[in-house]
Amino acid sequence: MVERGYSYPTYAKAIHLGIAVFGITAYLTGDWAEGDGTSLGYLMHTYLGLSLAAFMLLRIGAGFPGHHVVTFKGWSPFSRQQWCLAIEDVYTLLKLGVPEREPHQGLAGIKQAFGLIVFAWMGATGTAIYLLNDGLKSGAFKFAEEVHELGEALIPIYLVMHVGAVILHTLSGKPIWKKMFTR
Repeated sequence: MVERGYSYPTYAKAIHLGIAVFGITAYLTGDWAEGDGTSLGYLMHTYLGLSLAAFMLLRIGAGFPGHHVVTFKGWSPFSRQQWCLAIEDVYTLLKLGVPEREPHQGLAGIKQAFGLIVFAWMGATGTAIYLLNDGLKSGAFKFAEEVHELGEALIPIYLVMHVGAVILHTLSGKPIWKKMFTR
C-alpha cells in the first residue's frame, strides 16, 4: 500500500476550487448562452467560462515549476507505464479494492489528465467563441462553437469519475478529499 503522505499547497487548493466553481457553474449555465450575445444568460455563461479559462491558465502554469503534487514533471498520462498501472487499478476495482498510487499515477493520473484536458478545452474554445463573436458568425466562430459543444458532453463524464473516486475512497476509509481542506 502506498502512503499518501502529501498535502496540497494553498495555491493549489485555490486553483482547484476556482476550476471546480467556475467550471461547474459555466457548464450549468451553458443553456442560457443562447441568443444574441447580449442577454444576461449569455453574459453570465461567458464570464464564468472566461474565469474558468483564467484558472486553467493558472493550473497549467503551476504545473511546470510547481510543488510535487501539482507538477507535470514525471507525469505522462499517455505513456505505456501509466496505462499498465491503470489496467492494474481497474483489476483492483473489479476485486472490490481501492487502488492507491502516488499523485498522477495509474487510473487516477489518467482521470486527472482527462479533467485538465476537458476543462482547458472548454476554456480555450469558449474564449475563442467570445473573441470571434463579431455578430457575423464567421467560419472560425462556427468551428469554435462546434468543438466547444463536443467538449460539453465530456464534463458530466469527468465529474462522475472524479466525484465517484472521491466517494469510493471515502467509503473505503481513506477520505482523500480532506487533503483539499486541511493543512
